[in-house]
Amino acid sequence: METYKEIVAERRMYTAAKDTHSHSYAQLILPLQGELVIKAGAQNLLIDQQTLFFVPPECDHTFHSSVRNEFLVLDIPYFMIPAGELQNRGISYQFTNQWKGIRYLILDGIEQGRSALKELYPYISHCLRQEQQPKSIQYIHEHYHENITVQKLAELEHYNRSYYSDWFLKETGKSPSVYIQEVRLNKAKDLLRNTNLPILHIAIQVGLEHQSSLTRLFQKYEGITPSQYRKGNFSFVTNT
Repeated sequence: METYKEIVAERRMYTAAKDTHSHSYAQLILPLQGELVIKAGAQNLLIDQQTLFFVPPECDHTFHSSVRNEFLVLDIPYFMIPAGELQNRGISYQFTNQWKGIRYLILDGIEQGRSALKELYPYISHCLRQEQQPKSIQYIHEHYHENITVQKLAELEHYNRSYYSDWFLKETGKSPSVYIQEVRLNKAKDLLRNTNLPILHIAIQVGLEHQSSLTRLFQKYEGITPSQYRKGNFSFVTNT
C-alpha cells in the first residue's frame, strides 16, 4: 500500500470509469473544473465548483466523472491527521473564499516549483475542523435537480422556516432561493461547456421544468442566454 512521508499536491483528472479503493493517507479534493461523483461510505456526493471533499485514511470510496474535469488533490500522510479527523467517513465543505485563497497558494507553489504545504497545512487542518458543510447546504448540492423547499432545508437543520432563512443568510450571505439558483446555474454552465446536450435537457437536469426558466436564470446572472454562453459570444452582449 502506498504511503507518504509528506503532503503531495497534484492536478488530477477523472474518467467515467468507476474506481473503488481506499488508502492509508487522507485526501483533500478541491475543484478546478467540472464535477466529480464520489461515494464514500453511505454518502453519494457531487463535488463541483462550490464543494470540496475530505477523504480520511482507510475510507472506502468510489469516484467517476462523465464531464471534462480537473481537481487539485492533496495526499496527506496518516500521521499528519489530527485524531478528531480519523473517522471513517468523508466530509464535504462549502468552497468559500477562504478555501479559494488556500487553493491559490497551493497552485502558485506548484507553478513555481516550490511547496509551502508543510507550513500551510496547520491552517488547512484548522479549516477542516471548523468548516464542515451544514446538512442543508450539502443537501442542495446533492439534490439541486429536484424540487427543493425551504421547509425541507429547515427541517434538516432542525430549525423553523423563519429562523432558518435568517441563519442561512448569515452562513452564506445569500437567501436559500438565490443559493439554489446559483448552484443550478453553475451545473448548467458545466453541461453547456462540456456536453452537446440540448438546452432543454440541461434545464431539466439542473432542476428546471422549462428551457425558458434556464434562459431567465442566465439573463439574470450573466446578462446572456445559454446559447450565447455555449458559443462564447460574450463581447456582443451587455447587461441590462
